[in-house]
Amino acid sequence: MNICTWNINGIRARQEALPAWLDSRKPDIVVLEEVKAREEEIPESIKDFPGYRKFWNGSTFKKGYSGVGLLVRDGSLDDFTCEPPPFDAENRTLVLHAPQFTLIGTYVPRGSGEEHYVVKLRYLADLKDFIAKLMTEGRQVVLAGDMNVALTEIDVHRSQNKPGATGLRPEERSAIAAHLELGLHDIVRELNPDKKDLFTWWPNWKFARERNLGWRIDCVYLTDALAAKVSGVSVDLDEKSSDHAPVSVELAL
Repeated sequence: MNICTWNINGIRARQEALPAWLDSRKPDIVVLEEVKAREEEIPESIKDFPGYRKFWNGSTFKKGYSGVGLLVRDGSLDDFTCEPPPFDAENRTLVLHAPQFTLIGTYVPRGSGEEHYVVKLRYLADLKDFIAKLMTEGRQVVLAGDMNVALTEIDVHRSQNKPGATGLRPEERSAIAAHLELGLHDIVRELNPDKKDLFTWWPNWKFARERNLGWRIDCVYLTDALAAKVSGVSVDLDEKSSDHAPVSVELAL
């Protein structure tokens, strides 16, 4: 099973790129972040794309802001439900419950500005409590999405490693570390422990992407039993239609 996360930075801007990518890569489950559209505004080329069931937590909080989607390939899961969780904020979360695992698709708040930084930390705390409850119930968990935090120094290019910058602050890094301390595995990093140029997002600087001056903020975290079944991970650097690259994990389920 191939599970992907991709911040598409506007689904209407990806109405050609996303179907082409799905047709080429054929992932089993895709979490889409920063949809920037209400469900009724999703392009027909995506709504009607064959072979997938599609679920949306569209941009109802604010027009053209946030929003997530979750696509499930026909035949990949026999029985599942998908809906926003009780702790959702700003249309940032979808949760899929299947017999094999619970998958949480997330677009963590950026946290720019004092007020929104508080929203970010509260969201991360609520997310952790939700995961902890699932694990206490014996559920295997996949957390996939744009975490909007570069967890360690290796996860951000030195040109942008500025103390106090949003996405690098001690409190938000500690909040992500607390998720991992529950027993989640940052599997892409675990399988590439020393890779310094492993980035998934690049700022809108001239030639930043070409020079790989990026951040690793798009992640897939797994509980123990699922991490043990991982047969491969990848960052799709060939897909350049968004400012984020898709990240995928292959599970031998």
